[in-house]
Amino acid sequence: MAYRLGMATAEDPNGSQSQNLTTALGLYEDAASILTRERAPIEHARVMNAAGSAHRLLGRPERAAELFQRAANLLRGRGGDAEVASVLSNLGLAHTDCGRSGEAIAVFGEALALLVGNDNEQRRARIATRHNLAQSLMSTGSQDDLARAVATLKEANAECDQTDSALHQAMVWHSLGVARKGQAEHDLAQRSDRIEQAVQQFELCLTIFTATAFPFHHAVAKQNLGLALAGRADVGSLRRALACFEEAVTMFDPRLHRIHWQATYENLEAMEARLALEMPGQTKYDHYATLLGEMDEVERLSALRSRFALMERMPPEHRLERLAKLAYAVVQQEPASFVATLRTMIMVLMELPDNVLQSALEAQVIAHSWLEAHDRRPADFILDEAINLLLFGPQRIRVRDLLTEAGWERP
Repeated sequence: MAYRLGMATAEDPNGSQSQNLTTALGLYEDAASILTRERAPIEHARVMNAAGSAHRLLGRPERAAELFQRAANLLRGRGGDAEVASVLSNLGLAHTDCGRSGEAIAVFGEALALLVGNDNEQRRARIATRHNLAQSLMSTGSQDDLARAVATLKEANAECDQTDSALHQAMVWHSLGVARKGQAEHDLAQRSDRIEQAVQQFELCLTIFTATAFPFHHAVAKQNLGLALAGRADVGSLRRALACFEEAVTMFDPRLHRIHWQATYENLEAMEARLALEMPGQTKYDHYATLLGEMDEVERLSALRSRFALMERMPPEHRLERLAKLAYAVVQQEPASFVATLRTMIMVLMELPDNVLQSALEAQVIAHSWLEAHDRRPADFILDEAINLLLFGPQRIRVRDLLTEAGWERP
């Protein structure tokens, strides 16, 4: 009873996690005093495993590793292979937390050898264990271990096709991207190919790690995609990298993800400086507007949806300032680029809440007011034509009313 109550307390989403885990540890201690290793070795091992997980979550990996090792020793020859493998995987993670890559690699290998079933549960366990093994291999920094990590992740990827776990699939793709990026830094002869493979893997994982479903994972993947794109030499890829860093730094909460936010912000600044050397005089808004104009309609639609979703969470004054600078950069593009991007922007805005629509239209009017008189009139005509073409009935009237309220005079 104490063991089950401890498990329920540890997993309780309410209250303080650290307090819940501390309470659970007291319950596990009570359970272990009753279910002793002599009287009930399997049950005692399960209590030790649960207690190890609690200590690991509380930031005590050394104590966690000790408890996982005791649990594994008790279960060997007594419990089922899958249960022993699960405890060994926990032990491997604790070794990883302690920086003991060699021990982690050995333990994950031992766990894999026990996972030989063909049911979905064992497949998922193998995928997770292979993923953890690959992470440990990558952490050594060795070129040989990177190659082993890639091979291990490919095996995990093959098994993902036989399960319905999208999360496992995305994690494997992301780690393959990290491994390929690591190989690019080691193998200069194949650097270009490795960079392309890394970009492909990060783009694949982002089809699952969307901003709405997995915001933290999405931001991490965007950050790593930006780093991979930065390995290319063309300006277009550098602009894409800049956009990735901008999105990631906006999504990370510096209070919760300080290390990730700081690293991404530094990468963003470095990319802005690099682009300033490549294209002097252009702002980050100019680079993004140019990038939008170079995209096909599907990619541009996705990019603008992501950008406006980020704007939605900003304070109104910051949102208006950034939207105006973006609109001004777009309106200064070549006519074909300006028309294509403006039309996509209008389509996206009609999907968003009214406050964002209002801010974006006000920003568009501000951007037109910054133009010289001889440029403003053609821009007004293009905006009016886009409204006529894309909007109907109440939508068209609403947009024109908001533009008029913002000071726009229809040409």
